[in-house]
Parts: sequence; structure tokens; C-alpha cells
Amino acid sequence: MLDNKINKLLKKLRNKYRLVILSEGTFEERISVKLTPLLVLSISLIIIVFMFFSTYLLFAFTSLQEYVPGKTSKETKKELLDVSIKVKELENGLNVSQIYIENLKRILTGGDPLDIQNNKEIENVSSDVNFKSSEEDSLFRIKIEEKEKGDFINKGIGSELYFYIPLKGDITEIFSIEKNHFGVDVVAKENEFIKSVADGKVVISSWTNETGYVIGIQHLNGYLSLYKHNSKLIKEVGDYVMGGESVAVIGNTGELTSGPHLHFELWKNGEVINPEDFINF
Repeated sequence: MLDNKINKLLKKLRNKYRLVILSEGTFEERISVKLTPLLVLSISLIIIVFMFFSTYLLFAFTSLQEYVPGKTSKETKKELLDVSIKVKELENGLNVSQIYIENLKRILTGGDPLDIQNNKEIENVSSDVNFKSSEEDSLFRIKIEEKEKGDFINKGIGSELYFYIPLKGDITEIFSIEKNHFGVDVVAKENEFIKSVADGKVVISSWTNETGYVIGIQHLNGYLSLYKHNSKLIKEVGDYVMGGESVAVIGNTGELTSGPHLHFELWKNGEVINPEDFINF
């Protein structure tokens, strides 16, 4: 029974048919082709196999293989890996910057700084800041140190940090952790310029209700200097300043002040330190 069906199917496939193409106007025969269903199937199969094989060769031995999953070239893989690493670094850098800015806000508003010992990211922010000085600049500063009484040289690993007096005047209130006074108050003449204590980059240049016009400078080796109650700020965030360069003008701005003076603070890796241990005012 099954053999009879197969024989009938093969017989149908072998039946001959004529494919004729006629002229539309005269009905004249133009092309006449004898075909069988078996021949049509065979030709179709050959065309499909040829197209499949051609597509395989095209994607296997040309640059189009990069668009096939799992066939990406080594160069493209390397570029993708580099991009993913950079994205991760940017994400980490953004998180560190947010933590660092939050710490600065706490310092400016009189709050407690973040716990640096349990937060290595903030330490990395300070260590990433690297301002290199030329040999001529270092020699020049040594000469200045010999003439300028009271400056302090902090020797770090492979570098030296020179502190200058931010303002010459009289200290009216000293550093005191017990009294929550994290700096020294220096009184001087009106319109006196306030100097940066060392080379660095301005990271704060703004106004707060408590301390008025404030400028903060990030220095080498994790040092941060803050200058508060100014009447005018000369530098903006992102400016690079040299040690001894004017950055502000003495003033009496903010709520926590009783007269024209400079409130100066010095921080090391997020921890406040006594400025008089480093500078002779």
C-alpha cells in the first residue's frame, strides 16, 4: 500500500509540463520550456544550498563576521573591554567625588567630617591630586623660605610642600577642638589680601550663611586649606594657584563673625589639624 503511494508520487513528479511565455498582443510563442515537478524541486534545492553556502562564506571570511554573535574580532573585543573599564572607572570616580563633596559640605557647615579610616575612597581623592613642581620652582621656593620667617616645609614621598603665611596679623582665637573652633582667627588691616599657603587647585569658591565667602584649596599630599569670612574671592573653582598667590580679600561676611578677620583651617586627608603646628603666624 505504501509502495503504491510512493510510486504514484514519483510518477506525478516525473510528469512533464510545458512552461510557455506568449506575446500579449499576438499570442505568439516566445519561450517554451519543458519542466517536471522533480526538476523544479531539484533546481530550487540547488539554489537554496548555493545561497546558504555563499552566505556562510561571506560571514566566515569577511569583515561581516563581526556582526555574528561570538565571532567578534580581537580588536573589537579589546575596544569593548576598554570601554567597559572606562565606564566602571567613571562610575567609581563619580561615587568618590560625591563622597568627597559631601565631606567638604560638612566641614564648611561646621559638622563632623566623614570617617576617613573606614572610607578609603576619600583618601584616594586626595592621593589622586598631584601637582608637580619644576626644579627652578623648587629652588625659588627654598630662597623664599630663607627670607620668609614662619614657613614650614613638609617633606612627602618624592615631593616637598611649602607652607606660606596666609595673612600677616594678630591671632585673636586659637585652634580648639573642645570649642569646635577648627582653625585660627587672624585680624589684619582692611582690604588686606589673603594668600594661598601652598600650590594647589581651588575646589571651593562659594558663599555660606555662617562663614560668608569661602575659598578652599586642595594641595599636595592630601592637604586642604580653607579661608573663611572673606569680603571678596579672587579665584574660582578649577583655578590653579601658586603658594603665596592672592586668592581673597579679608572681610567680615557670614553670621559667625564679629569683625574683619580671616578664619583659616588646615585639613589633612579629611582630618582637621592645628595650623600653628605648620605655620608661624
